[in-house]
Amino acid sequence: METVWITHETKDSSIQKIPCVAALGFFDGVHIGHQTVIEEAKKMAIQEKLKLAVITFFPHPKEVLSDGKHSVRYLMPFAMRQEKLARLGVDVLYVIHFTPVFASLSPQQFVQEYLLAFHVKHVVAGFDFTYGYQGKGNMDTIKEHGYGEFGVTTVAKVNQAEKKISSTRIREMLAVGKVGSIPEYLGNFYETKGRIHSVYPFGQNEGYSTVTVSIDRHFTLPKPGVYETEAMIDSQYHTFVSLIRSNNTSIVEVDSEVLQALEQHKEIYLKWIKRLHEIPDEFFCLKIPEYSI
Repeated sequence: METVWITHETKDSSIQKIPCVAALGFFDGVHIGHQTVIEEAKKMAIQEKLKLAVITFFPHPKEVLSDGKHSVRYLMPFAMRQEKLARLGVDVLYVIHFTPVFASLSPQQFVQEYLLAFHVKHVVAGFDFTYGYQGKGNMDTIKEHGYGEFGVTTVAKVNQAEKKISSTRIREMLAVGKVGSIPEYLGNFYETKGRIHSVYPFGQNEGYSTVTVSIDRHFTLPKPGVYETEAMIDSQYHTFVSLIRSNNTSIVEVDSEVLQALEQHKEIYLKWIKRLHEIPDEFFCLKIPEYSI
């Protein structure tokens, strides 16, 4: 998959004028709802013998429109989003730099200066996709703004337990520790990437120790507590007990002899399987140093 980064000022020289089917959206987490949109676009691309493109934005519009006062906690770093999109068969990923200037474009300007300029022949997006200044454009207006130059497919709301599958919903579940239910929305267990650091006592229990794992700051960690986690080490899955002490940390403490044998700073992916319980008082007695990656 090719990734093309685009700014409003340089878009004319960045755009590949290759006819394509385009899936539109932010796609943080690439959850089941996102996957449904992309699969629909993929079917259309195969049918029409066109390239499959995803057109997305970065950073999150809420960060830009709040003048930096609203910080969005992402479900994954952008690089991991790229990996997931590539695995879904996307040919080209267009990433538009979301700025106040871009946000000020009218819905008509967005369609004409981007979608038509990208040679989009068919647009696929969720029912609630909006575009243009103040989100005034939507899936009911996009065909009109494109003067009929491209087809439009609107993907209906994808629900789970009568609730819309969304990145916001997944963040809410992480905030209350409901990691065990996330696969129903994400398509898999929530996964975070980090690096191994030092070994410390696990609470006050003699004979037990913990490996500290510094999680990439672009992930959203679950609510503080004790969790069952899983990671693949040397082509084999291992299950661990992992501890998050507070909302203001990027450190996860993992009770694991397997991890103790690994070299420091080794990269590791932790899958969050289920919440076991709250944090026992004895776990607060030892201060663990912070790291960042």
